Amino acid sequence: MTANTRSFQVIIVLMALIFLSCSAEEQNTAGLFNVDSLFKTQIDYLVGHEAVISKKAVLNGVEKITTINPKDSLAWNAELAIFFELDVVNKPIHKAIYKVEEYADNKSNLSVKSFSTTEDLPVRFLRIYYQNSLSQLRKIEAQYNETNSLYSSRRFLTMEFENVYNKTILTSYSIAGGQKMFLDDSVQYNIDANIVLKK
Repeated sequence: MTANTRSFQVIIVLMALIFLSCSAEEQNTAGLFNVDSLFKTQIDYLVGHEAVISKKAVLNGVEKITTINPKDSLAWNAELAIFFELDVVNKPIHKAIYKVEEYADNKSNLSVKSFSTTEDLPVRFLRIYYQNSLSQLRKIEAQYNETNSLYSSRRFLTMEFENVYNKTILTSYSIAGGQKMFLDDSVQYNIDANIVLKK
């Protein structure tokens, strides 16, 4: 075997090792569910179709109904800010803690991809309901907890999606939960929002 042949074989082996290493690294850095990308796509579509939000909020039994017309992506980002917090499941320190399961939903014809943990993490569970594939998303459910020096809160988040013009579009969302201020009373609230496309 010539020196050139040996050198060529060594180069091939090194390239294969580098490729395998990169593939493993990509798998390790891949998120559980791409929350940011999903919401950015949804917001771009909703802004482009001048979507309007009809919202009913109940705070400690007092009901208020409003209509909101977010003008740009910044306004939509602010409106959906709590849902962006679900991206915490993708933090490298958290990913390995979540139990990932897939199963058929016993209340519908949908499949579910579930991420859950018994650890004290902000997102206790995240469930993705879909039809046939994750690209045909129909619903997201999650529990988001938050505790700091001022308060503790627990929120149950839901987003519903429909197939509109052959696109998966956010059509409604809800936030239900409570917040306990330290040295103060607790607050219970429920927000239900429906989204209508104007064009």
